[in-house]
Amino acid sequence: MNPKKEGWFKKYIEFRENSPLGLQLPSSGIRIFEDVGVHNEIDQAIYYFLQPTGLFYGIPEVFPFADVEYPRSQYYDRDDRSLVTMLDSVMACLVADRHFLLAGLSDESDHFSPAVNQLQEYYLLRPREWRAKRIRPFSSLRLLRLRPYRHRRFEREFQNRLTVKPPFLKIRDPFANIFLFLDLYHCLIWQRRRLMDGAETRELSSQYQEQLVQRETLLKLIIATVYVDREIDRDDRRLVKRFFLASRLPAKRLAALNTLLSRGLDLHEIEIPTMPWLIRRYFLAQVLMITMLDRTIDQDEEDLLSRLVERLGLWREELDQSRAALSSFLVTHGDRLRYHAQPPNLFSLGEQLAEKAAIAIRLNLDRVVNEIRETQELYTLLMKSAKEPLTEEEKKKVQDQLMDILKTIPALAIFALPGGGIILPIVIKLLPFNLLPSSFEN
Repeated sequence: MNPKKEGWFKKYIEFRENSPLGLQLPSSGIRIFEDVGVHNEIDQAIYYFLQPTGLFYGIPEVFPFADVEYPRSQYYDRDDRSLVTMLDSVMACLVADRHFLLAGLSDESDHFSPAVNQLQEYYLLRPREWRAKRIRPFSSLRLLRLRPYRHRRFEREFQNRLTVKPPFLKIRDPFANIFLFLDLYHCLIWQRRRLMDGAETRELSSQYQEQLVQRETLLKLIIATVYVDREIDRDDRRLVKRFFLASRLPAKRLAALNTLLSRGLDLHEIEIPTMPWLIRRYFLAQVLMITMLDRTIDQDEEDLLSRLVERLGLWREELDQSRAALSSFLVTHGDRLRYHAQPPNLFSLGEQLAEKAAIAIRLNLDRVVNEIRETQELYTLLMKSAKEPLTEEEKKKVQDQLMDILKTIPALAIFALPGGGIILPIVIKLLPFNLLPSSFEN
């Protein structure tokens, strides 16, 4: 599968037919809230599945399945990794979502093929202004008739949406497309509307209008964030202009946003539309990213984040979770950050992450200990480690089972993400008995 050659989507389909996607996302078992009914269970799984890939921050360069050998991946450049990451992520979510929605309602045995059709429908039936140039729109009937040809059309549409190009000379400019998650999640929404509400393809246009409103709202929040100190410097202005380019908003809306960028914008001036929880959580992640680009978060930015959490209808705990998740991602993959000339201070972030982990563990220590005592093998291994060194296999069991425990405690689940492994030696050190062998310090 070579993303630079025509036919890569067909190759991907063949690859995933031979290596089927699971019916559940690998994030299953992680809980953000004690009561899973507060937010859709599958959306929580989607959040924890996607966040480590970088899609939430517009940097889709971390493959969603670390143990999968993607065909020809040793030759991938940055654009190739982004394409495969985005494609495999959206397909995994579509398949898992179909399974979740149809469980007990349908005996559909193959979720993958219908998900492929939904993905192509979503990209090929989009409104004209969202299309790649030189591509004549498909009708719904032609989409069904021209199955071989639509693969090539889909490839062009998908790549056109993934890569943001400057307006002059059409030279590739590798900067973050912060709206990729919205594309992915609205593809899921479209599948849900088709399955549960019997939506017709003509209704897709109204969904794109809904996404335009969300893109515009996010850009306004970003303007308010860079304006929090009552001035917008040249770097901030350049950054926001790049986001304007990636947004695909109509010219009139962009002109209005340019005016707001010139005069500044306060958070209280922004109308927040009704949105699913996962999109609101994504908005928070984007604003957090912007506040961290100058290496520090000052008091004005902290106040803005607190007000934003309230405006988005989220909880304070979600701000702490999002901050820890972003810190984990940056500590692990900070070298991939292409937003800004000065990336965050990763050493400082690592220290802050460890400090937050220690506080979270202390607040939940009784629960952690109870969970360990109820996990007999883990408890036995930890007691053994206080007396003699563990084998590599036993240490791996300790790490895996500790991570499983963290997933079940919402306040600590965020540290079960890739990059959150910093918490493991902290957990052991804070347990009320001496369970830390010297090998865990390495």
